[in-house]
Amino acid sequence: MASTYRSPRRAVAWGGALAASALLLTACGASTPEEGADGEPATVTMWARASTASQSQLLVDAFNAEHETQIDLTVVPTDNYLQKVGVAAGADELPCVLASDVVYMPNFVRQNLFLDVTDRVEALEFADALVPGHMDLGTEDGVIYSVPHTIGMSAIFQNDVLLERAGIDPSAELGSLRELADNAAAVAALGPEFSGLYYTGNNAGSISFTHFPAIWASGGEALSEDGTESLLSSDESVEVFEIFNEMFVSGATPDSVRNESGATRNDVFATGNVGYVLASNSVLEAVAENEALTIGVQGIPGVDGGVSTYVGGDVVGISSSCDTPDAAWEFLEWTLGEEAQVDVFAQNNILSVRTDLADNGFSAEDPRVVRLGELLADGRTPKALNYGQTFNDPNGPALTAFREALFGSDARAALEASDDAINSSLAN
Repeated sequence: MASTYRSPRRAVAWGGALAASALLLTACGASTPEEGADGEPATVTMWARASTASQSQLLVDAFNAEHETQIDLTVVPTDNYLQKVGVAAGADELPCVLASDVVYMPNFVRQNLFLDVTDRVEALEFADALVPGHMDLGTEDGVIYSVPHTIGMSAIFQNDVLLERAGIDPSAELGSLRELADNAAAVAALGPEFSGLYYTGNNAGSISFTHFPAIWASGGEALSEDGTESLLSSDESVEVFEIFNEMFVSGATPDSVRNESGATRNDVFATGNVGYVLASNSVLEAVAENEALTIGVQGIPGVDGGVSTYVGGDVVGISSSCDTPDAAWEFLEWTLGEEAQVDVFAQNNILSVRTDLADNGFSAEDPRVVRLGELLADGRTPKALNYGQTFNDPNGPALTAFREALFGSDARAALEASDDAINSSLAN
């Protein structure tokens, strides 16, 4: 197949290490309803951060339509989510089920915010098909605390119309990061209004999301196995950042990338004037095709080949404050079932969290979605207790290092100079 396509613990006080997180809480009922305090079927609260609420709402609506137990969904602004959850955790008043951005899960588990769901998960006949990276980050010392909820994965999205104008075969697989650089330069040469490659250059979380896969595909690592040490000054990582730096210096990447926080990334791609964009699968939902823009999908290659993707998104588990855990699990189990994953998610062009359902009747209608599902097998999710404060916090040490490496005069020097600060953040 071608590689590019068209069209029971109790909660404790919130730790300072959670200072830059995003989470999602959900709750539910069972087929045989668990009763609430009044003897009626349980109504279990759910909180969702705004950035992932649309997908959660689809699941809630479908579940509520079929079950006596009802989900009471509250959408919380993403920027306020940590504070709200922190207050609730300290008072042991979390909603029944808690979910989070997957990279924060190791820290949340350490804060005792989840119940053990190991036996429940292992009883699922499809347990081995749940996205591995999500399951890894929700597991500690062999105990499982969460299951996958939504998938956010990085990839290269391309404008086939512009590639053809630049003499590039849009159906050809990118063989390397160097080939991407050459192609981006060819697109930029079409005229001053065109950009070869666009990405978020002023958000460290987004940079790690789109650039770590190139390191992995090159045979390198961004972090040590235990997540306490930066490997960003390794030869593999340095070479990746040097190539991106060269694209910026040459003009294949526009100067505006330096100020892109991610808020307008999809809008810029939607203009039809960008050849390639490093982004998430949300592109296929958010960007409409037109006569100037036909969207294709590529995996993110390494310096001399290979391919990888950063598998982000949300995981969900039963909170330590939950007094109706059976109802909560019935909902979580239902969200992982074929009805939810195919008839709710896939029908709405949302990736399944089960590898065995990646190629289904709905996704098969869009080979780009099929390709994204295939790329999950080459995906990684970095695991570090202090990932959030290091890479996602705008005041963390990674942003300065990344920007100097991407847009400064010496990528190697910038990454080597960042080792101490990043290591200190990861270890504390």
